[in-house]
Amino acid sequence: MAATYSSFMTTRFYSPVFNTALFDGPLRIYFSQTYESAALKIYHILQTEHVEFWNSLKTYNMRSKQHLFLMIYPEAKDLSLVFDKAEPLMQAQEWDEGLAVGIVQTQSDEDLKKQIEFILSSSAAWLNLETAVHAVEV
Repeated sequence: MAATYSSFMTTRFYSPVFNTALFDGPLRIYFSQTYESAALKIYHILQTEHVEFWNSLKTYNMRSKQHLFLMIYPEAKDLSLVFDKAEPLMQAQEWDEGLAVGIVQTQSDEDLKKQIEFILSSSAAWLNLETAVHAVEV
């Protein structure tokens, strides 16, 4: 199913703090305008430093019409309300239109590095699962 902004707004992942979004093919990033620089930094790193990942994500999106949804929440309590976990800093969950990844606004370069690693590992697991299922169907 092709993801739409209105369908995303009806999910539990949506937060009223998301007043800005960045859409590029398979990636949807939702954030508060206050965190625009962090969102752009993550986007840039995924596209330029992880080209193989980016190409795999684009290929998967073209085949499945599913997307990677990245939400940058202001605080851990905001993320815990959405993912039903006690004060997590990073969470991921599949849903009908793709993979939802929630992170908390970074406080340091070390946090950013951990978040990128989490985004990559969560997405890789999601992409590999689909690849394995698709291979069996063929």
